[in-house]
Amino acid sequence: WSLGFHQCRYGYHSVEILEEVVGNYTEKQIPLDTMWTDIDYMDQYKDFSLDPTNFPAEKMNSFVSKLHANGQHYVVIIDPGIYANDNSYPAWYDGKTMNVFIKNKSGDIFIGKVWPGETAFPDFFHPEANAYWKKQIAGFLKLLPVDGLWIDMNEISNFCNGACGNSLAEGQPYRAYQNATAGFDPNNPPYAINNQGGRVALNVKTLDMDAVHHGDVLEYNAHNLFGLTEAIATCSALEEVQEKRSLVISRSTFPGSGVHTGHWTGDNHASWDDLYYSIPGMLNFQMFGIPLVGSDICGFIGTTNEELCSRWMELGAFYPFSRNHDDIHSAPQEPYRWDSVAAISRKVLAVRYSLLPYYYTLFYLAHRTLPSTPDSNAAATVTRPLFFEFPQDKNTYSIDKQFLVGAGLMVSPVLTQGATIVSAYFPKGRWFDFYSGQEMTSTGQTQELNTPIDHIQVHVRGGITIPMQEPALTTTASRQNPYSLLVGLDENGASSGQFYLDDGESLTMEKYTLISYTTSRSGSTTTLKASVDDKGYVKISTPALNTITVFGVDSQPAKVQLNGKDLSTFTYDSSNKKLSMTKLSQHLSASLTLSWE
Repeated sequence: WSLGFHQCRYGYHSVEILEEVVGNYTEKQIPLDTMWTDIDYMDQYKDFSLDPTNFPAEKMNSFVSKLHANGQHYVVIIDPGIYANDNSYPAWYDGKTMNVFIKNKSGDIFIGKVWPGETAFPDFFHPEANAYWKKQIAGFLKLLPVDGLWIDMNEISNFCNGACGNSLAEGQPYRAYQNATAGFDPNNPPYAINNQGGRVALNVKTLDMDAVHHGDVLEYNAHNLFGLTEAIATCSALEEVQEKRSLVISRSTFPGSGVHTGHWTGDNHASWDDLYYSIPGMLNFQMFGIPLVGSDICGFIGTTNEELCSRWMELGAFYPFSRNHDDIHSAPQEPYRWDSVAAISRKVLAVRYSLLPYYYTLFYLAHRTLPSTPDSNAAATVTRPLFFEFPQDKNTYSIDKQFLVGAGLMVSPVLTQGATIVSAYFPKGRWFDFYSGQEMTSTGQTQELNTPIDHIQVHVRGGITIPMQEPALTTTASRQNPYSLLVGLDENGASSGQFYLDDGESLTMEKYTLISYTTSRSGSTTTLKASVDDKGYVKISTPALNTITVFGVDSQPAKVQLNGKDLSTFTYDSSNKKLSMTKLSQHLSASLTLSWE
């Protein structure tokens, strides 16, 4: 469900507004898997609490129950800053009692300031910190059974410059710790880095660098690890309490974070520049090993507009993590606010939901250990720059306005205001329009493509087979629908692909199915075969494979056979060289041999 579409806004002031938003999505028939809430839901912005007036527990539980009954989910934000000096607040009392808060240089609890006021921060280096964090999360889930957590402000963000009450001008000397040089000021080291857009002290809007973690570890040496350690604790707590996979999205990350959390790229702007920047941002995080990533669709800061939101919904439908989110000071921007954006969203999210088996398989391939032999279908990214697949083509090296989903889909969005033409580069090979199957064979050239406001360019690469599924308004409903295959043939009439299935939530992948599809041509006969590695999943009731569509079939077949028997339920589109076979009712665990000549 984390691969479905998500909706959030800082400024949903009551549970009634949440219900209205979900209802509007349903009324407009726009897919929605997960509703999110920013800090609005908290009681005086305190973690693990509910505002008793605007988000009372009884009404919130009713709301979440309705979401769950409809196959939808709910995620809320939590910040690392724990409201301090109130012993009636369990998160503070437990943290103080267990001694798990970060300390200042004098050994007292470090006090900063975030949304609730004075705050302390858990020290996830402390051996008891994960138990503390799990206790808070478990208690909150008893109050409200949310499905995932969004961890924000975890750089750590602080409204003060260091400990509240300190002044940068004071130049507090650094206490000499073991293995440190006396007299060194970690807030102002000899080499001044670019911080906050200038060469300011390192404790500006964060912790003092001489704050101390468990084991006498300085914040100076551990600062960039906080988001990672919080993600580890949060993911672990959710999995232990819920006993199934969950979703964590973190603002701060570090190499290794992708095992425990996804990432959104922070507070972007509702601008055409940030629409474009979201692509290299997404691709960079693939290379950092954090495949579940996306930017706030339509922009977070500033008010978007109909055209920009249309183009952003089109692009955002292909982010691995796809969420519309905006700021309290901006006008609401749910896609149903404009009839045109609603229509575009229905169209492009239907494409996304039809591709969920492909995305899910790509996440499996990103998760597993890669084979020693390179295989483009086993590359360790979900989305990737063109040069990953075409390293010999120097023209691809600087392309950051197009990208690939896996090895098989190329996305070429409109990124400029008023534009209806996309200049798309096609590396050497056969490419097919995703929607029609029309072929574009390239030797490595740029094409000018007509792209009206309600369209995004998507092309299938010859040689790749893509598993798909009939879309619905939620992933829960989609998973009950029939499967299909989209086969793009290369110049030799060959294609390959994989399809991974499991129940979507088990912590151990003991029951799963991995299907490998290969297509080859011998003489006048082309044959598609499936090799099924079934570890007990598809033998459970699963939808059937009903449709196979093949792009690049040069002439109308005289005969099509399924498992040695003539098949009559096929059509051939001669203008687009597309062969479609329907009503197959093929169980995924069964052997499959499909041929045409």
